[in-house]
Amino acid sequence: MWLRSVIAALVLGLLLPVSAASAQSALLDRWYTALFDVNRIAIADLLADDAVITLEDLGVTQTKSEFIEALDEWEDIVKTADLAWQLEEDRPADQTSASVLVCYQFPDNAMLIRESFEFRGTKIVSSVQTTVADDCEEF
Repeated sequence: MWLRSVIAALVLGLLLPVSAASAQSALLDRWYTALFDVNRIAIADLLADDAVITLEDLGVTQTKSEFIEALDEWEDIVKTADLAWQLEEDRPADQTSASVLVCYQFPDNAMLIRESFEFRGTKIVSSVQTTVADDCEEF
């Protein structure tokens, strides 16, 4: 009986990190889909009411409502853009945070951005974006 409990605990311990990473990956997949579809309803649903979005390179910090209002400008930009994203391998995702590398591809240029997220349950409470490179060669 004791051995079964130990084995069950070990298996559960191995699965929890995978589950957290998998859950955050699904949440972020919904996020990037909503962002590129400029789906304000989905974005509002994914962001916590007290969410803060920080665009470090621009020196901009936005609340949830400010971010959603700024989507009008983003909607024009994203029409000719594409993106690819992946969880950063050396920064494990867990139930409260994840770090993502995102390649934003525009007709005239590409940018590699690191986006660090904090979560509360199934909501994004914080997103901090910083530029990693002016191209996506490292992606």
